[in-house]
Amino acid sequence: MKKRRFLQLAIAGTALSALEATSQAGHGRGMTDFGSNLKSALLASETNNTAVNLSVDWSTAISETTPLVFGSNDYEIMYVSHATDARYQDLLNQLKIPLIRIHHIKLSEKWSDSTTQSWNEAKIKTCYDASYYHQPEIVQTIPQWPSWMKSSNGLLDLTEYDNYANFCGELVRTLNKTQNRQITYWEPFNELDKPYKEAGKLDDLWEIYNRVATRMKQVDPQIKVGGPILTWDDSETLNHFLDRCRQNVDFISWHRYASGDKEDSTAKIMAFTPKYGVQTRKFRSIVGKHIPERKIPLFLSEYNINYAWDSGETRQNTYVGAVWFASVLKHLAEAGTDMAASWHLKDGIYGMIDPDNNLRPAATVFAWANKFLIGKVMKNQSDRDFIEALPIEQKDRRALLLINKSDEYAQVNLTEKHGSFELGKTTIHSLDAEGVKTSDAAAKTNLNSFTLNPYSVLLLHS
Repeated sequence: MKKRRFLQLAIAGTALSALEATSQAGHGRGMTDFGSNLKSALLASETNNTAVNLSVDWSTAISETTPLVFGSNDYEIMYVSHATDARYQDLLNQLKIPLIRIHHIKLSEKWSDSTTQSWNEAKIKTCYDASYYHQPEIVQTIPQWPSWMKSSNGLLDLTEYDNYANFCGELVRTLNKTQNRQITYWEPFNELDKPYKEAGKLDDLWEIYNRVATRMKQVDPQIKVGGPILTWDDSETLNHFLDRCRQNVDFISWHRYASGDKEDSTAKIMAFTPKYGVQTRKFRSIVGKHIPERKIPLFLSEYNINYAWDSGETRQNTYVGAVWFASVLKHLAEAGTDMAASWHLKDGIYGMIDPDNNLRPAATVFAWANKFLIGKVMKNQSDRDFIEALPIEQKDRRALLLINKSDEYAQVNLTEKHGSFELGKTTIHSLDAEGVKTSDAAAKTNLNSFTLNPYSVLLLHS
């Protein structure tokens, strides 16, 4: 069976273009004639399209995105052979993911020595030195205690609390003092709320958090320590955490996947995306009640379509997944989410980069976002839930992301107030089942009417 290589991005000037797609068997499939595709994809067609009215008010900002919203997770850095893969690092440099959360459940084991019961500083240095040419903001996670510390049923023994605090503090010392990496954001564990809640011992977990956060900041007072790194957007547990740990909280971290069932319809997972904005607003309200005197960033540190890695879910690796991510980013941006990291950069199941270092469609969305969608989020409205927009105003240009979350064609009638895109000064990118395309909009007679293909994304920028 042929193995199709996914489209790869090349960034040139103000546009992203797709490299030629080829198959492993050597049967090249070049890019189809763009003029004809643009005409069929963008111009009003004679098919029975759903009419959609969409408006953008370029005079009214509703929030602002920062680069840290368009981040992702990585664990290739855990392994020397993976971290030193120059092709992988080149792809990260192309994508310019501005925030990378370093996480894997076995990180504490992989980066430490059970004989000396300490961190393997030489290995950590080799892995870090090989990684991230583009120098992103790093969130360093220490997912849990190593196996040589006493624990039972996933719960750390009381006699080990200070040992774990010192263990975390030593990684801060290694990275920020010995190796001078100046990593700001730290998570001292990952998704431990579930086992501790089931055991009725959340207070014990918060005691660990407080001891660890205190010790880490003794080593480097400039760092920011966040929690509780929730398995879900659980308001009850967040309230409980803030009751006990508010003095040691510098940012809030949680995870949310849309589904655990690969049989859930695409319509269902697409309908879930607005809830990411709901989560942010709810958590901001909760944090504001507990810590009104400080600005506490909100960090969605993991998200994807399906939390069950072994479910057989594949939509995250297709153009459908790219559309899903685009919609999530729209709702995170509008809610003013401070930081976010998709799960994740590279693997055979979830990664926006596959094991052979080919970019999957979602990578295009993140590359677009980091180039064109950082700025003021402008007021917009659609009269159909499945058609969404993310208008962004930057200092010297504008961008508009149009998203079709349905399996139907949509005829979008765009109304702009206090500004507009102009023919001859606008570039159009599209992503759908046919791949990624770019045009200078010369085939358009106006920029107020678009036909969006099923499950597609359209980006205009001036």
